[in-house]
Amino acid sequence: MTDTISSTESGASRVPDGKSGNLQAYQLFDYWTFSIYEAGSYIGTGEVKKPVGYCYNATLN
Repeated sequence: MTDTISSTESGASRVPDGKSGNLQAYQLFDYWTFSIYEAGSYIGTGEVKKPVGYCYNATLN
C-alpha cells in the first residue's frame, strides 16, 4: 500500500542589516507501525508516516 502527500510551507523573517542567517526546516510526522498477517500467518511489519507540520531552527551570524 502506498500513497504520496505533498506539503508546502512559506514565510518570511527579517534579518538585521549587517547580519546573515541560517534557517533549517524539519518536517514533523505522526508515525504508526503495524503487523501484517495473511490467512492468520505473520508476514512482517509496516509503517505509516503522516506529515503534520514543521519545526524550524534559525540562527543569526
